[in-house]
Amino acid sequence: MGYMTTITILNDAWNVIKANPEQFIKNIDMGMNGINKYNGCDRKRINSYSIDGHSAMKVAISNHADDFRLYLVGQNMMTSFGYVNDIKDLELRKDLLKTTKRLIKDEEQIIKGIENKNK
Repeated sequence: MGYMTTITILNDAWNVIKANPEQFIKNIDMGMNGINKYNGCDRKRINSYSIDGHSAMKVAISNHADDFRLYLVGQNMMTSFGYVNDIKDLELRKDLLKTTKRLIKDEEQIIKGIENKNK
C-alpha cells in the first residue's frame, strides 16, 4: 500500500483557497512531508498553513496506509493521538483525550442503538 495524508480546511477561507490553488497544493506538499513554512523541515506531525494571509488549513504528515491514526478535529485545531502527538501542554492533551473518550462513548451508544434495531 501507499501513504495517506489527512487535511482539514477552514471553510471561512474557502474563497481564498479557490483563488490560490497553487498555494493550496504547495501547502499540502509541505504538510505531507512535515515541512513547516516558517521552521523548515522540523518534522512536526501537524502543521497549519495560511493562504494569502488567511489561516486556511492544517495538514498532517503522511503515514503509511496500513498504520492507523486517530485525529480529533474541532475548535479550529487538529490533533493526533499516541506517539504522533506533538502537543507539549499536558493539560490540553488531557482535555483533548477526555473529549475523545466522550466521542467514543457516544459512538458506542449509536452502535448499540443500531444493533438493537437490527434484532
